[in-house]
Amino acid sequence: MTHPRALHQLAGVTPVSGATGRLPHYQDKGEPLALCKRRIGAPLTSSGAAAVERFCSHCVKAAEKLAAHRRPAEEPETLQGRAARDFTATVTASDGRNAEILALADAAGLALVHGGDDFDPHFAHPGARTTQCAQEVTRWLSEELAARVSLLCPTCERAARLRRDRLISEARQACEEAGPRVRSNPDPKDPEWIEALDRLGSALDYLEKHDPVTAEGIRQGAAEAGTALELIGLGESVTEGELLIAELAKLGREAGLTREGGVSCVVMAAAPGAPPFPYDRPHVLMYAGERADRPAADREEPWSAHLHGADGEYITGIGSTSPAPLGPLSDAARCAREVVEWLNAFWGAPQA
Repeated sequence: MTHPRALHQLAGVTPVSGATGRLPHYQDKGEPLALCKRRIGAPLTSSGAAAVERFCSHCVKAAEKLAAHRRPAEEPETLQGRAARDFTATVTASDGRNAEILALADAAGLALVHGGDDFDPHFAHPGARTTQCAQEVTRWLSEELAARVSLLCPTCERAARLRRDRLISEARQACEEAGPRVRSNPDPKDPEWIEALDRLGSALDYLEKHDPVTAEGIRQGAAEAGTALELIGLGESVTEGELLIAELAKLGREAGLTREGGVSCVVMAAAPGAPPFPYDRPHVLMYAGERADRPAADREEPWSAHLHGADGEYITGIGSTSPAPLGPLSDAARCAREVVEWLNAFWGAPQA
């Protein structure tokens, strides 16, 4: 008797636990993240996968598409494979529209809701009582429901596009204004300089994600284009270590630059509130190649972070093992965010 194969077998993916301990996910071979682009935990055993009641819905949808396209021609089509193929044919058109709507909502900072007059979803500011077309908000759409939306109120869509275009223009203006301040007298201990650096980094992150022209330039130039874009306003004296230390400070963590044997790196205590050079307790060493004191303009490698014990022994790596090409600001922010989120899960967040 032929037993029906599980979805992960049909799709050629691996069932894995979630990094946050919530729903399990599916992971494609060789990929560091789940199909839904979330962080993952350990692979599940066959019995563990069979016992799972529900996987991440985004991973399930992606796995169903993989299964529909993966089935060899010589293999008899199973009921599961046929269902996946039919599902793919049904949702392909609406998937593109849904992605467009979700991207617009993200760029405009709006949420999907239902109004009182019709069934088409609307846009509204988070927490607002009325939609962009002045209807009363009657229901907020969950992430799962928002992932199914393919129709939208035309008035709300026009308002969202105008808002997105305005935010893009403001982000470009922020780059022009913050750049000169970041360039002049760089000092990671100066609150005004840190504020300007934060504005510049936030504006660049937004443009990279939501401005098609900027995003295309970064994709085409990969690391070089990202570095050139992010070095707007950065003087030659600003080092990679100073950028990372400033990003960690914004997240409530104190770190310092250390040098040993010709190698420089950023060091920080694993637990919040400890001194900046905590070699007698668990600590994190963060490297940008061998030169954390290298000028940001000469950046060569992305940041990597490593947890060490109180005895100095290596314990584990933290964060992305193969991060996407980024400029110095975005990569410093990426490393700081990943390290602090990981440490907070074990040692808790710094007290305000």
